[in-house]
Amino acid sequence: MTSAVQQSRRSGTVSPQMSRDHRIDFWRGVALLTIFINHVPGSVFEHLTHRNFGVSDSAELFVFLAGFAGAVAYFPKFLSGDRLVATGKVVQRTWTLYLAHVALMLAAVAMFFAAAIHFKDTHWLEAYGLDALSTEPVRGYIGLVTMGHQIGYFNILPLYVALFALLPPILWLATRNIWLPLAASVGLYLLSHLAEVRLPTYPTGGGWFFEPLRWQLLFTIGFVAGVFYRSGRPIGFNPVAYGLAVAVVVAGAVVALFGLHPHEGALPLPAFLWSLDKSSMPLPRLAHVLALVYVVAFAPYGLFDRMVERLGPNTAAVRIGRHGLALFCFGSLAAVLGQIVVRAAGGDPWVAAAFVATGVLAHVMMAMGLDAWRSRVAAARGGAGPAPAAAPATVPAPGAVRASV
Repeated sequence: MTSAVQQSRRSGTVSPQMSRDHRIDFWRGVALLTIFINHVPGSVFEHLTHRNFGVSDSAELFVFLAGFAGAVAYFPKFLSGDRLVATGKVVQRTWTLYLAHVALMLAAVAMFFAAAIHFKDTHWLEAYGLDALSTEPVRGYIGLVTMGHQIGYFNILPLYVALFALLPPILWLATRNIWLPLAASVGLYLLSHLAEVRLPTYPTGGGWFFEPLRWQLLFTIGFVAGVFYRSGRPIGFNPVAYGLAVAVVVAGAVVALFGLHPHEGALPLPAFLWSLDKSSMPLPRLAHVLALVYVVAFAPYGLFDRMVERLGPNTAAVRIGRHGLALFCFGSLAAVLGQIVVRAAGGDPWVAAAFVATGVLAHVMMAMGLDAWRSRVAAARGGAGPAPAAAPATVPAPGAVRASV
């Protein structure tokens, strides 16, 4: 069978610059807003996010979209032979993510410790792994800078750094055959689980909360889907596959709504085959997020696809998703402030709800400001290219649109 990569080389469908598809930004924006809402406990809104209706959440969606977007952004240049430049861009992005993580952690720790001083509340010296920084600051800050120590709610950027560090070998394997990175990814996933290999934490024991050697499988699957989409041959609809995906989504809803989470040691099988542990990306969570993506992508009558198209590139979620890293950092620190405010208010759900609603509005306003700033910079450079909020110059075929979810 001829690979998608080989066909892309012959047809040239990968080489031309593809216009930005606002549908990808829309779902990234939804994931970012959901992460913020879930990170301010106590509001009524956290009970409405999709983690309450399935066994995966916005973290899985975000990682899948990262792999998908990575293929769209970097693979065409890598495939065209400009591998040094493409690799350099990936390394630059990885370094940016690392710097953002360190800056974000320092800012969050400062906010938590300031709350401990102001409110005379030792909770903020102990919660979320902060005790390693307050009782062992030397080792704790070494762990922070080396990503060996990650406080609660700030685990996902280290995962992103690790995943983007894996992207160059994924790109290299994909140029040979698109299925090679997926095969290597499955092998690494199984090795990590069966041999219990994990990246260690420091100075505390244990391993990373989001284990990169396991989460990389979802990232790689997203990458492969992005390569097919970018080559003009998106993953298509299959009625049997769709029926199975619907069954998985329904089963996930039943488990979540009725609290049917299996307890430790429930089955005499390796835990990754049946557990729902978020940190280790077990198969049920992996299957659920992929099934959910497939169900949404091929919903009857293009329900979600048409909805996103009608909303257009200037809707709030698209604007937020267009500035993913900046809005993620903003939302993370806003969530820290929200946790402090809600605790100071005695856990009042009305205070939590008001803060979350204000935070969502602040996300939208910041995204609009970043769009305006980007447009002004583009105009100052001579107006090259459309403004960020402009509609794509070319609309992908219906199958490609669905695959972008």
